[in-house]
Amino acid sequence: MSSFTYTPDKDTKVHEEGAIKLLCKPFQSHEMGLPEWIKNSSDAYAREDAVKEKRIVIVFFDFGRKNEFASICCLDFVGMTSEMIENNFRIWADPDAAVRGIKSGNIQGGHGNGGKCYMTQMFNEYAFIHTVKKNIGNKYGVTGGSIKFGYIPNPEEGKNFQVANLEDELTKILKSMRCSLNTFPQGVHDALKLANGFSLIMGVNPKGYDNHIPINSLIMNLQEHPQMIKTLEICKVYVVVNGKMFNDGKEISLPIIKPIDNEQPRVIKIPEKLKDPETDNEISTTNNNKFSSGILVLRTSQVNMNYSLKGRHNVIFKGQSGFLGYISVNELDIQSAYRTKIYGDCELDSLEPYKQNDRHYLASSPLTRAITKFISQEIQKYAHDFEDKERRKYNQQEKNAITRMNEALDRWKNKFLKEYMKGMWGGKGPIPPVTPPLPAAKVKFIELDLPYQYSGIGVSFRPRLKFYDKERRRIRPIPFRWIVEDTNIAYVDEDLMVINTFSCGKTHVYAETIEGKIISNKVPLEVVHIHKIEIQPSELTIGLGGRGSLETICWLSESVKISNIALMWTEDNPNIARVSAAGTVFGFALGETRVVAFDDKCMSKEGAEIKVTEGKGSGKGDNTGKGFPRIFISGDFDRDPDTKEYRYFMSDEPPVVQYPQDFGRNIWWINSASPLAKMYLDKNKGYGSNSREWRMYHLERYMDIIVQIALLQSPETPASMSINDWILKWGEQASDIQTAVVVDLDNFIAEGVLPTENP
Repeated sequence: MSSFTYTPDKDTKVHEEGAIKLLCKPFQSHEMGLPEWIKNSSDAYAREDAVKEKRIVIVFFDFGRKNEFASICCLDFVGMTSEMIENNFRIWADPDAAVRGIKSGNIQGGHGNGGKCYMTQMFNEYAFIHTVKKNIGNKYGVTGGSIKFGYIPNPEEGKNFQVANLEDELTKILKSMRCSLNTFPQGVHDALKLANGFSLIMGVNPKGYDNHIPINSLIMNLQEHPQMIKTLEICKVYVVVNGKMFNDGKEISLPIIKPIDNEQPRVIKIPEKLKDPETDNEISTTNNNKFSSGILVLRTSQVNMNYSLKGRHNVIFKGQSGFLGYISVNELDIQSAYRTKIYGDCELDSLEPYKQNDRHYLASSPLTRAITKFISQEIQKYAHDFEDKERRKYNQQEKNAITRMNEALDRWKNKFLKEYMKGMWGGKGPIPPVTPPLPAAKVKFIELDLPYQYSGIGVSFRPRLKFYDKERRRIRPIPFRWIVEDTNIAYVDEDLMVINTFSCGKTHVYAETIEGKIISNKVPLEVVHIHKIEIQPSELTIGLGGRGSLETICWLSESVKISNIALMWTEDNPNIARVSAAGTVFGFALGETRVVAFDDKCMSKEGAEIKVTEGKGSGKGDNTGKGFPRIFISGDFDRDPDTKEYRYFMSDEPPVVQYPQDFGRNIWWINSASPLAKMYLDKNKGYGSNSREWRMYHLERYMDIIVQIALLQSPETPASMSINDWILKWGEQASDIQTAVVVDLDNFIAEGVLPTENP
């Protein structure tokens, strides 16, 4: 067929609600939505090219009052007319909404969705704008869950009504939020004098917060959110909490990021041609000279950005319209500890078409893939330059001495673990063989498993997460985050990796990769109100060093009962027996004790009677010596066994390091860059590799690792252990291991005599 002729329809049918909900999907959180409101205020100032003194934004959080819903508000001193509402604000997916009527070049822009999406999705009651421009007012809003905006209460009363005095109108609104104009610092009064209008956007009954709003975390998010950088540079943003100025009336400011040793930003010209890493085809970064060449600007941070500056640890993409999106440095393929201290900007106009609705990730394309690869390579080079500067040169004799010491301790560790683990936690044999290392591959599926479908109130337990490739083969994990759909019922502590429950109800738990592209299965979790707890069996006899299991039946009413429920457990006498979060009891000494199960609202009336008697293990087989963990020293001492490269860590990273890529290979690293390690290896300070101080430090790190190995390899399932279990077991294991080490390695500690094959 040489030609194609058709008659297009006169209109295009779109399911409005479905399309808008799809557009709004990225803004289903206060952390993503609130920056949209503030950014819109910043753009409103930019459109009229407002003077610096006028560019003030005030965020209000009001909560904690009886019989009053909590609310979140944002105020600026610009204002809108009904024409602006109807021709700009109310139109969904209008890419020109932000730039229409522009008078300055500081517009951040977007797709005309974010602020409205936040209003429609994240407030249970309603959200609205109360705005005044040149003595004409408008009230325009939407009820919770709807996508259809309208005048309040109707166009006759809520559209183009007369406002006699701007300050009086604003005062009436502020009174409902427990404050007045006198609440604000002088700069706000000065801005109001320059204004001929204002816009206050309010959301009532914010989802997920009940009547308490987590102020500190939301403000920290505002300080670190990539989309807030420009706003905080050109506007003063204040916060009012329950009628009072937050932080003594000081404006929110960008966190100061001090560079490494006064390092100046590295400016790198982006080549006109780059290769798409998937196809190996050459891609023009200027669209064949239709756009100007771009630059990559890399900056450094004195501190590890994974800890206190997570929100700024990105490369931000900028184009003709300004902010386009960003990518976390942690998601780039960079093999260096210095990646935690590098961030930057990529300015390239040809990326403009790949801006997405949420202004986070750029749309996948040959150009965006090529640019991402280029950024990864340049950060890798930058990181290597710092490694070269920081690398301490040890002579070969020192390296050999430390290597021999580490190899001897590693052999001793294997023998020690083999014997020690035989009786640990009731085990009846040696340490079980370690699962073969998981391969690295592109993640296609994530599988979540909760050990419990039900939970009591105030209980903590660990979820299990597995990663698979497209062939459904288990692979190494990549960075991810936890999501609990209703945070009034439970939340996930990201640091401890445990689910904490605190009120009755049903919700779902799932995980998603950092970029949000891959989502696990959603697992239901119901937190229930328990009336009675029964433990089975009511009596349990176990041998010394042995273990046994207890189960619970929980009565929710006279006729409804469930099992397999997460509870807390405790024992009367932990010296005789101890119970885990899964109800497994371990016998430690001859005698009798009692175990009970409970949550915040209910405790078992009749505990289980535990009797520990003389007993012998019945373990069979001996797999000792197989699959033991390997311990290496970072820096110029040991190479990664797979990559054959030296591994370098930062001085502010832990003394013992195990990254996700090390976990699957059962590898641990002693960080030679830690402050104490560097000092004890420095002969100029009176220490060195042969010093007693270094031997003690070296050995202490081994003990740290052995304790973790002992806990991870115990018969207790880590996924079902509470943090209290871990702390309890850690203390006990550390004490026992130190006692054994003093006996085994006395000559090594005192004289430096390397341990032999037999501990």
